[in-house]
Amino acid sequence: MVAAALSGIVLLGVLTTNLQLMGSGVRLTQYAEMESQVRRSLEKFGGDLRNAKDFKWNSASDITLTLQDATQVTYAWTAATQSLFLVPGANSTVTAGRYYLVTGIPPLANGSAGLTFARFDRDGNAATTDLATKRVLLTMTVGRQAGLFAAATENSVSASFTLRNKPTS
Repeated sequence: MVAAALSGIVLLGVLTTNLQLMGSGVRLTQYAEMESQVRRSLEKFGGDLRNAKDFKWNSASDITLTLQDATQVTYAWTAATQSLFLVPGANSTVTAGRYYLVTGIPPLANGSAGLTFARFDRDGNAATTDLATKRVLLTMTVGRQAGLFAAATENSVSASFTLRNKPTS
């Protein structure tokens, strides 16, 4: 009886350790995926912003860029998608051709957007017009969760990009 009780306690310890290791592995995988998505999206977004010849502010979480070849692309976030996405053209509500760059960007606890854009003029002051905009700041809070395991650490990411080819007033 004593041996059976000790064996049960040891087995319980082994199973608990195994579950904790599995949870750590899942969180590590989620974190790596999240970081990869963020890195790729910032590279794509930054490249388009640096090469944009025109900028249109649709909202704090929706902007449209006119690229050097005159094509337009819109970067946006919505509470419904909880994702940063890119769509050809000037309308973020279009789903045809929509490409999701980063998933897992929920609204913040206070209900505000999980991703925001801010615009600045060449002197670093908040820009009030599209024409005056020379720099764009993107801020997002991303996280991952799967099943019963705890969420990967939420990260706040912020990146600033200069529109190199856009004339200003």
